[in-house]
Amino acid sequence: MEFRLPNLGEGIDGGTITAVLVRPGDMVKAGQNVVTIETDKAAVDVPIESDGLVEAVQVKLGDKVAIGTPLLTLKTGSPAPAAAAPRPAAAAAAPPPPVATSAAANRAATGDTPSFHPGQSPATSSASAAGATTAFNLPHLGEGIDTGTITAIFVKPGDTVKAGQNVVAVETDKAAVDVPVESDGTVVSVDVQLGDKVAIGGKLLTLKALTPTTAPTAAVAAASVAERESAASPARVAATTSNGRVATLPAAPAAPPVPVPRFDIPASPATRKLARELGVSLSEIRGSGRGGRVTLEDVKAFVRNERQRLKDSGSLAPVPAAAASGSIVNVFTLPPLPDFSKFGPIEVTEMPIIRQTIAKNLTIGWRTMPMVTQHELADITELEAGRKRIVEALPKGSPKITMTVLAIKACVAALKEFPRFNSSYDMNAGQLILKKYYHIGIAVDTERGLVVPVIRDADKKSIRDLAYEVASLASKARENKLTIDEMRGGTFTITNLGGIGGTAFTPIVNYPEVAILGLSKSTLQPVVKDGQIVARLMMPLSLTYDHRVIDGADGCRFTVRLAQLFSDPLRLLMET
Repeated sequence: MEFRLPNLGEGIDGGTITAVLVRPGDMVKAGQNVVTIETDKAAVDVPIESDGLVEAVQVKLGDKVAIGTPLLTLKTGSPAPAAAAPRPAAAAAAPPPPVATSAAANRAATGDTPSFHPGQSPATSSASAAGATTAFNLPHLGEGIDTGTITAIFVKPGDTVKAGQNVVAVETDKAAVDVPVESDGTVVSVDVQLGDKVAIGGKLLTLKALTPTTAPTAAVAAASVAERESAASPARVAATTSNGRVATLPAAPAAPPVPVPRFDIPASPATRKLARELGVSLSEIRGSGRGGRVTLEDVKAFVRNERQRLKDSGSLAPVPAAAASGSIVNVFTLPPLPDFSKFGPIEVTEMPIIRQTIAKNLTIGWRTMPMVTQHELADITELEAGRKRIVEALPKGSPKITMTVLAIKACVAALKEFPRFNSSYDMNAGQLILKKYYHIGIAVDTERGLVVPVIRDADKKSIRDLAYEVASLASKARENKLTIDEMRGGTFTITNLGGIGGTAFTPIVNYPEVAILGLSKSTLQPVVKDGQIVARLMMPLSLTYDHRVIDGADGCRFTVRLAQLFSDPLRLLMET
């Protein structure tokens, strides 16, 4: 029978699947939640209406479904009993029906052909005599990245892969990334399709080890599978005794496993969002809600307890009482918007992932640090004239020396003189991290949104080197070819709007940096010079800084120093 999306309430005609809580082969009970769906009004857990065996899941994360859409194929009635006696794998004529996961270890140790779910081939089962099968999941791709879209698949079932071989390409909100497999094996199945959105920890492939595994190893692997399949059943492992017989024993206590990000843990979208923003894995948290569901309060309590543990161990400086009470961790939870369609015609469009990430990062920076913007005018008359002479003398096809390139040189000189502008502030630990390297971020406007590639070791590069690297990174940014590493590690950022216009603006600091320089359009302005009113080319500078780290007087001194460097090309060359 098919289980379809039931009516969720007045005015709700559908929503987006945000969590799938069951998989093929699971036994479900009436009233058990099987998916979570986010509607325009709320996140809703959808319970099954009757007992049965899940034969197929007909939706995946991110699917938009209407009321009445099939969600699961369910087989009602009791499953067939499990095979009673172990058999060698070579003698197995047919796979047994599904059995309780607590027997998984025995099957692995004895060479039994393991059970598999309806519609699944024996090749995709959890263990075999030729070696254990394991899931290869989407690994951690970088700070702030929690999902990606599959843009290419480089392998197919039956292929043999080596550790380090790229198997899929993923486009994140920051870059396109090739994902290498972590171990040798044979591809049993490819569990994603082009266009799928996959969360960190989401399954990509099923791999089979190239060599047979020993009984204890297979048992441990099967026990791991059993633990994932059914947290309710106590794990048991198989061990070979001195007389060669196999005994099933309770699993011995072991060190806690390293938490792996999972997306099948029941939690609302708001809870997942808060956990991501706080850098917490849901797999670390014991859910207090129905069916082990992790709630907002569970996340807050976990953060409070972890802070207290670190504080007690001396690894964390005391935090304000507001943080201990949970008010700080809740600042990112926003109230839902009203239904604007009640007031007139509207158009709703999906916000691109990169814009969502920009919004999150800007919100973090804005709410984390008190920002001040200092404005100044730099006389770039001589500098611009010299820049034009150099550009005209360069061979055709050479990278163009732009004002952004010269700004990098000026900023490096000023950062060396004012090292606090090249730092990050760890408020939890009460520490200021002064960086002895100068990696300058360059804001690039693309069709996908604003990206910030980083010029590494800018203090060690010539103007021509910088010109080439700025042009190369800007081109890669616009073609969506930047790698994650090319956008990491910045210590100070420059954003240049001079090519568009404007007289001044207030750029927002690129957290966790503490300062950013904005350049606006240079214009000819009347200036008093040597007692005469003359026309000079003036460029507006807008420096925003973190007032927790930098005082207003230093902010003004830094900006004035930049203006001096821009106004005197010889001084700029001497300083750098």
